[in-house]
Amino acid sequence: MFQPWGIEKDLFYAALYSLFQTGPWLQFYYLLSIAVTVVFTFFLLRKDYGLYRAAGAGFIATFFNFYAIAKYPQHVGYAILHWTILSFFADFLIVKRVVMRQHVSLRLILLRVCLLVLSLGQDLGYVAGYALTSFTVSILYIIALNIHRYLIKKEVKIKKILRLQLLSYKRDFFTHPKTSLILLAITAIASYIYLPLVLQIGKAAKSLSDTGDFYGAWWTNPARLIIPFFPFLNPGQNYANFFLDSTEAFFDGSPGWFLLIIGTVGLWQARKHIGIFVPLLIILLLCLLYHPTFLPTLKIFPWFSFNRVSGRSTLVYAVIFCIFALGINLEHWRSFGKKFLAVALVLLACTELYTAYSYKAYYQPAALNENFYAYMNYIKEQPGEAVLDFPFCVHGGNGIGPCPYYVYNSGIFTLRRFHEKKVMGQYFGRLHPSQAEPYIAAGWDKLLAPDTQKKTSIPQVKCFRSDEWSFFTDFYKLNDFAGINLYTDLLTKDCTQEFYGRFGVPTMVTEAPTGGRIEFIPKSANWRLQVNSDLGANLKFQPLLDSSETNLLQNSAPYSLNLTGLEGITKDEQQNKFRWGLGEKTELTFYLSVPQDLVLTYSFDNPISPQDVIVEIDGIQIERIAPIKVGDRIQRQLKFQGIAGQNTITFKYQNRSSFFDVLQYAMKHENLEIKPLPLEAQYGNWKSRRSIRFRQLSIQTVKEDRS
Repeated sequence: MFQPWGIEKDLFYAALYSLFQTGPWLQFYYLLSIAVTVVFTFFLLRKDYGLYRAAGAGFIATFFNFYAIAKYPQHVGYAILHWTILSFFADFLIVKRVVMRQHVSLRLILLRVCLLVLSLGQDLGYVAGYALTSFTVSILYIIALNIHRYLIKKEVKIKKILRLQLLSYKRDFFTHPKTSLILLAITAIASYIYLPLVLQIGKAAKSLSDTGDFYGAWWTNPARLIIPFFPFLNPGQNYANFFLDSTEAFFDGSPGWFLLIIGTVGLWQARKHIGIFVPLLIILLLCLLYHPTFLPTLKIFPWFSFNRVSGRSTLVYAVIFCIFALGINLEHWRSFGKKFLAVALVLLACTELYTAYSYKAYYQPAALNENFYAYMNYIKEQPGEAVLDFPFCVHGGNGIGPCPYYVYNSGIFTLRRFHEKKVMGQYFGRLHPSQAEPYIAAGWDKLLAPDTQKKTSIPQVKCFRSDEWSFFTDFYKLNDFAGINLYTDLLTKDCTQEFYGRFGVPTMVTEAPTGGRIEFIPKSANWRLQVNSDLGANLKFQPLLDSSETNLLQNSAPYSLNLTGLEGITKDEQQNKFRWGLGEKTELTFYLSVPQDLVLTYSFDNPISPQDVIVEIDGIQIERIAPIKVGDRIQRQLKFQGIAGQNTITFKYQNRSSFFDVLQYAMKHENLEIKPLPLEAQYGNWKSRRSIRFRQLSIQTVKEDRS
């Protein structure tokens, strides 16, 4: 599956990299994107709106899109919007002509089809999705309008209309054959390149099941639309407590007052022709109301299946309000009023431009260490298909994956572009639990665990026990690694020395903007002879169940248990401990060396509307508790025999809760700060709804009766 689903950007970079090696190719691509947006918007609107409005629209839709500007460079895929912005303008012109009963030229139709295909080269999860949404809503609106005109009101026979349109398009083609053929050629080439890849991505993405944990999400309150960009008041400041939301980044939901005012004024003045704006108003409403979990308006479109950040709809607010503003007409205003409004708008625009862009003034790109390239080239020349980064990071933006040092090492996988070796780590915008499962099953979450006993400014890896060293050594020895990239800032000095003693001293040292100090330890020649990738790929580190740590209301993260769908330990107003079971299920996985008699003890409250709870052990249903009413307390103690190897205890929740059910319960039964899903919102984990409150949860061995 391609990552990060921006085909055009990746092809652009790959082409220039293959020709000239490392260079500022993404910076060039970004500048080209801005130039294409400004220039093509001007040419697209010039005929309908004149030179000045067309030029102004190109400038405003590009440089007043503060949200997209702020996304560069860390989220460059969302800063690249050229085909999507042009798609919105083209759709508007087509709808306008249809509503006003004007001729829609063949060139405009071919251009729109071309833009539709080209937009597939942009980020598929969001950017291309908005272009597809604009096209779909506009087409449906045009179809509905024509049905009303020609089938219900029967203004003209449909056959006559079709015949006249075909003749008109034939004349258009022969009047502008070169333009038509160029657009057709671009469409054909882009379709040949993009469509197979898009279909492959879509098929692969669809194969991933819809689970609660997959959809960690962020919600932006639509009221943020009214926040201005002033030095003392702007969306870059933290208003989460006021708006009760969980935004992902700067400027979520806020286009600024300048766009809001000119768009509203333009829309009001063109109210007699409001029909030309209906598709845009529908799209704006769908975006404003969108909540990834509880009001997923945008998910009526299949391309938004993975849309987990409602604030990213801000990407298209600038172009929508810019189109509304095209209808502004100040001809009927008095001279003084016209001048006053013009001066006020210019001052407002300048203030908001200054405020928004001042955030970028503080951005300082990290400088590479002077021997960085020498270090990477040294690794590139070493035998071995991969390099073992330690500690590495596997993580998704939705909170899935083992990565305790996310702030410090989430980007180290990108260094492979320099040393060209395979790596263990990866960052995905949306990581499905099944994609992280091989790492968890192999026990890497245990080996990456931080040392909680030592309080340091940077968290450090807990140095290995003897059985952990044994697994790590075998894994390194059997797999085809060129060596170890040791990130010593994340290791204690003693642990670093232990690595030297076991694997050799480093032969190269450098520092990277992500990860800090890196030391490369090459694999010994003797160990290269012992490589057996089949054995290495199947190695697993599986600590055995330790019943002394399995009271999950006392121990938040026991070493010998893997936990999913279970929130951290919390206290209620009486200081009693509890843990939320989250999403669709809670799973407890552990290993035994031999069959063993065990006792599962649990009790929980049901805080929401009636639901069922199913308890399974190793896939076999042990109990179904149904229906459980709001406020019910369930308590059980189940004896079972654990099997040698992997054991899994599952609590499945069949709940019909909504955000409002959970919030109402929190307000009524707990002295919690009034925030939507208080703990979850901090991590953007909206989809993992709170299902039950565990008051007891433990696994113990059955004590033998010696009487």
